[in-house]
Amino acid sequence: MNRLAPAALAAASVLALAGCASGHGAASASPSSSASNMQQVLALGRSMSQCARAHGYPTFPDPKVNATGDDITFSPAGGPDQTKTIFQALESVPECKAILDRMNSTAKKRSGRDNRQEPKPKDVPALKRFAQCVREHGIPEWPDPKADGSFPLHGTAIEAEGKSQRLLQATQPCQRYWSGRIAVS
Repeated sequence: MNRLAPAALAAASVLALAGCASGHGAASASPSSSASNMQQVLALGRSMSQCARAHGYPTFPDPKVNATGDDITFSPAGGPDQTKTIFQALESVPECKAILDRMNSTAKKRSGRDNRQEPKPKDVPALKRFAQCVREHGIPEWPDPKADGSFPLHGTAIEAEGKSQRLLQATQPCQRYWSGRIAVS
């Protein structure tokens, strides 16, 4: 599973998909507050992309909002491991490190608001019910979870779709099966 906020590698990859789930009952921010926060996170991600380009990674991509709109992803040609490697290298560049630190700080604040549990292998049966429900509610291509509890969405059309109305409508009735985070791999 890839996460946006491991220590100073704040933006290394996809943060868990919040909003696709409920049932373990976590409160969320108001839509306008959430949208405003996401705009700030996206702006910070764009700054990171610009810093990466200016310091030796000219093809580093702009961030994209993930499938449920609760965080950002970077998708360089080399995948999440490439992102991690680039961010590790950029920690030695003061202006890039400052951006990484801010990304890490905002990720911690967001995760503090969102106390939903992380999926674990023991949660796979509930996650499978969630996946079946999502398929029944309009997203037939939604995959079953992997053995670690993550959903193999990285690089798929679902991930590229972002927080679409279709995704929100399909996942909302399925929240009774899973309210924790939905991790993407």
